[in-house]
Amino acid sequence: MRKAAKILNMAGRGKMEEQDSLFLSIRRNGETIVVPAETLVALFTLQYCRDPAVSVILVTDNNEQVPGPTNIFFPVDTNSFSFSVKLLNRTECPKMVQHCMLPALLSSSKLWCVAGLCSSLRSMLKKTVEINRNHQCKGLLGFKGGCLQACAEVSVWTKFCEIESIEMLKSCLVSLQSDEVEIPREMLRYENHMRRPPILHQALKKKQEHIRKTIKDEAKREELLKKKLSDLPELEHNYAEGVDMTLADIMLFASFHLIIAKLKTQITVEKYCPLVMKWYHFILEHENVSIATSILQDSCNEFHDEVKQDNENSEIIIPEVEQDSLYKSDPERYKPRWRAFTHQEDIDQVVQQITSAGIIPVYDEHPKGEGITLKWEAFPSAISPQEGKLPASRLQRKHEQLDNIVSAVMSIAKDGDSIVDFCAGGGHVGIVLAYCLPKCNIMLVENKGSSLLYAEERIKALGLTNIYFFECNLDYFHGRFDIGVSLHACGTATDLVLQKCIERNASFVSCPCCYGAVRPNHILEYPRSQKYHDIGITLSNYLTLGHAADQTHDEDNPKTEQGQHCMRLLDTDRLSYANSLGYKTQLIIMKPKTCSPKNHLLIGINHN
Repeated sequence: MRKAAKILNMAGRGKMEEQDSLFLSIRRNGETIVVPAETLVALFTLQYCRDPAVSVILVTDNNEQVPGPTNIFFPVDTNSFSFSVKLLNRTECPKMVQHCMLPALLSSSKLWCVAGLCSSLRSMLKKTVEINRNHQCKGLLGFKGGCLQACAEVSVWTKFCEIESIEMLKSCLVSLQSDEVEIPREMLRYENHMRRPPILHQALKKKQEHIRKTIKDEAKREELLKKKLSDLPELEHNYAEGVDMTLADIMLFASFHLIIAKLKTQITVEKYCPLVMKWYHFILEHENVSIATSILQDSCNEFHDEVKQDNENSEIIIPEVEQDSLYKSDPERYKPRWRAFTHQEDIDQVVQQITSAGIIPVYDEHPKGEGITLKWEAFPSAISPQEGKLPASRLQRKHEQLDNIVSAVMSIAKDGDSIVDFCAGGGHVGIVLAYCLPKCNIMLVENKGSSLLYAEERIKALGLTNIYFFECNLDYFHGRFDIGVSLHACGTATDLVLQKCIERNASFVSCPCCYGAVRPNHILEYPRSQKYHDIGITLSNYLTLGHAADQTHDEDNPKTEQGQHCMRLLDTDRLSYANSLGYKTQLIIMKPKTCSPKNHLLIGINHN
């Protein structure tokens, strides 16, 4: 008999946990606990692990709106948990946790918080394996621990596992009583994914291991082992990421288990998604997976109670889906001919269209005038980007970039301000700000933990205590702040930073980068401003400008002047959007302009 989970009410207790703590959002509905889909997936993963090396804290906040098109909650029976949990109100959580969308994992030993479903579960697994090297979950992080490491804004696969499969689950619950039975688009996309040969790391080694395990005839085995990779047969796509079970399988299984439970009451799912069902039953054969389904039982029961059982006259809808791979790196994935965006006649047409509308951007003066240079020679050595593993060849230009952006922030910052360095990387900007503005709180937001580790080394050497680490996609940072900063946030990331600042009525100082990498996503659309929409600038026009803007080379290159002008046009759109929302903005070219090919500084101050 499974031991019921021990539940402790932590209200009013401010004691630091001895273990890292995983905070999960819940709601109390009388004596019943209901959870959002993200929490349900996290609980299933914890149940699969059996003995996770973290404290699990269920956070109640009945006023909190769970992100997504609908606020859908799932019942859970805490008596089914194989791990202890603690209850805490959102307002009583540590401040760093209050700054984040849950799930979030808070370190017990340093000012470090990891937020977001994929990132927090990855961190939980890493901590568990770090404490128990032989733990059963050791392989779930995949090759070199890289499973679901990239953020959803840039990774098609992470977006599918972290966002789209979750939205599929929410949408299916909304349609419980519908007379139509629609196969979820995400399920059909996953069917296409499983139909493709797995993309493998160390493919030759994996195939040879498979041969040694499965080929009994010694002569045939040795013959196959001598063949080149291209001559070996493809391996069966058993798991989500190929031939080994990973965190992706566990996360997807939780959502698909409930979807399949619903669909099986209405149709024969194997008829429409045979490979998904083959994967599903294959994963279900794992003992820990089967045990972990107890977490999902109450929700499955709800499906059986509420779903429309009489499907005799139901219409079955099979939506058309792209035949694209869920891996961005798949060589067979459809790739538009981006070079078409840089045809000179297309560039001339969109530039003329904007100019004819009377939009002629000009540069403003830096708020510090000529006095932007920092006193690098007076700083401790750990302040310099050189201490952040920056190559010597780039050091001078990085100093010049920091002169521009740090002096701009210092011109608007006040004592007590909270300043967020978004896409912080190794902390080049944030560390200088923390040192120069000791009465301000500096928060580094970066989704790559390895980059933040470089920053941590420098901060320890400096003894700074006003700097905090948030290892997360910037969309999962929900804290209040006064100024947002970013240096060379790539493509769409710059717009996500500006949007985050605008949502928080915060000022911003941002240096964009990689204009050609701008793409619409589940958060943003382009153009950003109504002004550009009104003059008929389309997404295609915008991408044309973006690719031309990336053609900023040395001063002798004939494309550089045009590229700089296209940068001005794109950044004018960004600032026009902020202007329309009450911001006073400036477009500045950094000094010297040779400090970077992407040498613009966007400043916005909210006077509302």
